[in-house]
Amino acid sequence: MDIQKITEIFELMTGEENSTEYMKLIYLSMREVDDILRPNADISDLRLCFLCAALAFYRLQQILAARERADVTYAGKVLKESQNTAYEYAKQLLKDYLQMCKSLITVETFVFGSFSSGEEML
Repeated sequence: MDIQKITEIFELMTGEENSTEYMKLIYLSMREVDDILRPNADISDLRLCFLCAALAFYRLQQILAARERADVTYAGKVLKESQNTAYEYAKQLLKDYLQMCKSLITVETFVFGSFSSGEEML
């Protein structure tokens, strides 16, 4: 995975021109993606750069939502969705890139996909 490309994509998502203060989030996302890669996955695949950037963007939005003291359920759903559109966008973006990279990654954890209201969770 190319850290420069990931940083550029992250900056595109955030609108920031200098993302040096977010490098820890980018490194964390790279580590998380590395942990779920299939053994034969091509780490130079550009899709992984987009996935890492989307994951870092999602983590950033989680932090910002926590700072804003958004109400979050035990499952991570933000209750004040109208005030957290960036968080919801980041979550959907991450889902899209996870789907796009499904041939490159394997997820070994089980996550409930829906609740009685029928809303999907990450």
